Parts: sequence; structure tokens; C-alpha cells
Amino acid sequence: MESKKNYIEIGCGYVIMPYDYAHRLGRGAFADVYRCRKMKDGKILPEVYVAKEIRFQRKIPSLKEQILSEINIMLQLTGDYTLIVSIYDYFMGTDKENMYIIMEYCEGGDLDYYTKKNGPLTEKLIAELLHPLAIFFNEIHQRGIIHRDLKLANVLLAKELVEGEAPQLRITDFGLARVMETEEMAHTKCGTPLYMAPELWDKGNKGSEGYTCEVDVWAFGNMLYRMMYGEYAFEDIDIEKRLKQGIIRFPKIRLASIEALDLMMKCLRKNPIRRIKFDEIAEHPFFTKKEFEPFERMFDGYFGFIESNIDNAYDLLGDPGCLGIPEKPKELIDKHNEEVIAAWQQAKSLT
Repeated sequence: MESKKNYIEIGCGYVIMPYDYAHRLGRGAFADVYRCRKMKDGKILPEVYVAKEIRFQRKIPSLKEQILSEINIMLQLTGDYTLIVSIYDYFMGTDKENMYIIMEYCEGGDLDYYTKKNGPLTEKLIAELLHPLAIFFNEIHQRGIIHRDLKLANVLLAKELVEGEAPQLRITDFGLARVMETEEMAHTKCGTPLYMAPELWDKGNKGSEGYTCEVDVWAFGNMLYRMMYGEYAFEDIDIEKRLKQGIIRFPKIRLASIEALDLMMKCLRKNPIRRIKFDEIAEHPFFTKKEFEPFERMFDGYFGFIESNIDNAYDLLGDPGCLGIPEKPKELIDKHNEEVIAAWQQAKSLT
């Protein structure tokens, strides 16, 4: 538990506005995040906010410009979308060394913590959580905005999840987001390694072919995978090597629906040109189907993986033979689930 007082100088008018920082929620390379309350006449007001304290680095002169870009993008989107975490104010500190952003407090925490605590999640819950994100990212991609750091930790729950009620999601941390012109390519290598698309590793340098909004689709596929299996699709120390091998591994811990496997494989295609788009994701059968299979994790432990190639990931729900795969979709999914069941039966015989 940390507590500190900080009197902040607002950029417009130089008004002194105090906040009480009651508890630090997290710490990053360039910023700390606090739960805070306003102070007035020496009294702490009841409404809770989040204060993001950004420490400017002399070695990174562009950081201030990056933060202002983040604020501008979030303010631009806040009026149109409820999924954006609200910004209430922002100002420079009196020492000019720090900048502060006062934002909406989301009491439910983030989806990364929720998944760690409760995962793997049911397909029904995963669909309820991810479908609004697919619709949102389809719309901002059409506006030329890419996030570049989409991950479960950057999706917040405004309220605790209640069964039978629609989740109240908030997307945060647009620090790496940028607005792209039509047919423009980005070249900066950035993001969180566990969620970074292959083209970010291979083409994230000046003079390269670059990348576009498909990097957000790859990250979305990794979010789906983590919620399905409780771990990351590419979790090894040498992520770049795994990506170059083009192999994705599905843990033998659950039965997966054909719709879930199909969507994961289409999001995690190594070739960004063949990767599914968010407009297709929003209409994918995983989100539109009415019935979801129940999920029961029968065993804890390691039972191996089912491997699939992501260089030419097949299409489970249509045209599976186009890449030389002879099995029909139902046979593919049956084969996958038969291997999972066999692993469970083997484990049961050993207990």
C-alpha cells in the first residue's frame, strides 16, 4: 500500500488542483497507475478515479508527443464509443518532469487478471467478452486507427461480471496507437511480445515492407487462445523462432468447438494478407451461434499438444481442401477432440 500527495498544475490557467493518491495499482517502464480521489477544502471526495503518472525520459524525447497522441485518440473516440475508458483531465506536474492523466476507475480489474483467476473460460463467456471488441475494432480500423498493443491487460471491466448481464468493457492504453492514411504502412517494432504478430518481428524496421491493422487481429486471436486454454499461443522464450517455424500448439485440456478452432486459426494465420478481418470476425459463427458446448476441465497437468501449421492454416468452416488437406471439417474437429479425450483417458488410468 502506497500513499502520496501530489499537487498538479493544470496546463490551462495554472490552477492548483489536489488529488489524494491512496493506492498504486501498477507500475510500468514509463508510468505508474494510482487509484485516487479529488481533494477540496482539505477534504477527500468520495468519487474514485485512476491517475496515470507518466515519467518523461530524457533519452526518449518523443515520449511527450506520444502521450499527447494517445490522449487525442482517446478523446476522439470517447464521444463515439462507450468501450473507451473515459479521460476526465490531463495536466503537467509542477516540476515539468511528469504528466498526469485522470481517467475512469474500473472496479472489475482487467481481463488478464480475470482469466488468470478463472480461466480457462467457457466459450459462451468468451464470446460475450470478445464480440463487442470485434465490433469496436472493425469500426476504428475503418477510421484508420490501429491499437498495436491489444491484449487482455488493456481490456478493463467497468463493473464486476454478473451472470446474465452484458459485460461493461473499457479499452485502455492507446500509447502505441496511431492513425494511418489509406494504404500507409507502419514500420515501428512495438507492442507486447506475447501478442506481437510475425510481421512485427520480421518487418518492424525502416526500409521493410511494414505492417497494417492486421497486427490487431493477430493479438485478438491470442486473446481468444489465452481465454480458451489459460496460456499463451506463443509462450516460449524464443518467440521469434517459434513464429518462423509456423507451428501453433493446442493443449489437450479441453474439447473445442469447430467454431472456436476455426476463428483462432484464421486470426493466427502467419500471412497477414490471409488473416481474417474484424468485419468477418464480428459475423463469425463463434459469435452468432445460439448454443455453446459446456466446458469441464477434467484434469490439471501436461498432456501434450495438437500441432497445426500457421503458414497455411486451414479453414475448418469452408473449403478445407484448398490447401491440400483431405479431411472434411467435421472429421478435422472430431480428430482434434478424439486426441483430447484420449489424453484425458490416459491421465485417468494413471490416477
